[in-house]
Amino acid sequence: MAFCPKCKAEMSATEIVCPSCGFDFPTATTDSPPGKSGIAHSPLADIALMISTFAGSIACLIAIGFSLISLSTGQFFNGLVLGPIAFFLQLGMVVVFLRVQED
Repeated sequence: MAFCPKCKAEMSATEIVCPSCGFDFPTATTDSPPGKSGIAHSPLADIALMISTFAGSIACLIAIGFSLISLSTGQFFNGLVLGPIAFFLQLGMVVVFLRVQED
């Protein structure tokens, strides 16, 4: 059961006009979902996310190359610590960008 906001009369939840006072309920518009407006949800933001995802993927490959080159030249700290840290940071950002694009 629902109640009219104007006269507080009891009415069916599916009625769009109050039978007691004639209050006309506004119809829901589906033009834009709530909370999905502004620059963060613009086409420009989608392009920025695609470019960032691509750049992050390239950075992951560069981090792997950095690690391999560092290991081959005897710089074990760079190859075993800094390279993997850079790789996983970039990979985490790529995952975040891909999840944001799904929403």
